[in-house]
Amino acid sequence: MTGWPELAALYEVPPEPGSCALHDVHIDERDTSVTLAFETARLPDHPLPEWGGAYNTLYFWVVFTGVGDLRISGILAEAERTFRITGTPRGRQEVEVVGGTRSIRFSAAGSRVSRVRVGLQGAL
Repeated sequence: MTGWPELAALYEVPPEPGSCALHDVHIDERDTSVTLAFETARLPDHPLPEWGGAYNTLYFWVVFTGVGDLRISGILAEAERTFRITGTPRGRQEVEVVGGTRSIRFSAAGSRVSRVRVGLQGAL
């Protein structure tokens, strides 16, 4: 995974996005960015003080900027999929989310975690 300080501050070893549920994709053609929103039941080792109360899920949004070569096949989410980020010799990130019948692939100049929040998933 890339070094996202927002997650590194919360976890001894941050969760890999490929092990998290992908629950939202937002493509912004005005800003040439793609935002992927992830959900994990793996709670932070170092939660923020304002997160007092009951929660069992952490959500985080990753914004990929300077997006190019965007390719999308299908639009519905699939539970079984792979997520991969690899670096290129030009310093860009190659991103792909691939399921059995659907995929999104693109290259990005950079990425950052834009938001982190906790919530409740399922019954308590």
